[in-house]
Amino acid sequence: MLINVVILFIKDLLPIFILLCLISTNLPSDTMSLKRILITISMSCLGVVTTFIMLPIISELFGGLGIEILESIELIIIYCCLLFGSAYIVTQHQLTPLQVSLMMTGTIVFLITNSTQFIVFIDSYMAYGDAIKNIIIGLIIGFGICLSFSALLYFVMNFLKAKAYYSLTYLIWALFLTGNISQLINLLQQVDIVAGSEAIWDSTSIVKDSSEYGHLLKTLFGYETSPSLEFVVLYVVSLIIFLIYFLKYSPNKRQYVIDSPTNRTIDNTTNSAKENADVL
Repeated sequence: MLINVVILFIKDLLPIFILLCLISTNLPSDTMSLKRILITISMSCLGVVTTFIMLPIISELFGGLGIEILESIELIIIYCCLLFGSAYIVTQHQLTPLQVSLMMTGTIVFLITNSTQFIVFIDSYMAYGDAIKNIIIGLIIGFGICLSFSALLYFVMNFLKAKAYYSLTYLIWALFLTGNISQLINLLQQVDIVAGSEAIWDSTSIVKDSSEYGHLLKTLFGYETSPSLEFVVLYVVSLIIFLIYFLKYSPNKRQYVIDSPTNRTIDNTTNSAKENADVL
């Protein structure tokens, strides 16, 4: 029971820690003001409670496939909304109000999706009265693991940002969102919307999906021990979309650097020095 709670915490809530860490380190500090943070928390809590209460009704929709369909739609919304936030990582420009709203929407849906899944499992464990102690201990251990990892990731991301390794931070952001959207294939295969195919390879002997490391790698970039052809195709297509987005906006970053106030000041100082030298 204890180990199961810890693994569930890592599986469902570690992605939230990582997303918040990536947002706080990659986006401008004024993007998430106190008002926006309060709105995000309030909407997320309301969404989690509403979804949890409505789950029995949702599960009966679409011939009993309501939960899988809902999660699939949520994954698409998260991917599309958070994709816009990657523009700042490349260009270092201020986000537009529309992009900020989409970022908030994607974050809220992400929080609702992962938190609801965790609460459902914890609620089923709470049926065992003698398991409350193990659940509390498991929550504390899981929270400590997630907090420690997110703190390490936070320092790594700040280091990359200080070194202006924007391409690498963009790659981390792309792998995280690609790993999240790639779970869409598994959901659609469960409800027979997408036909399943044989696994292209099997890396169970290296890292198992069910292990702590497997959940960690799956959270970071969507690791699968036995990926199907459909999974790999969606994964590659998602990365290609990020690459196109990068190639589209990276020239803007170079132009921004060239035309920045600091560079204009240096250029003006250099020109003034040359003019003084010519007069002498």
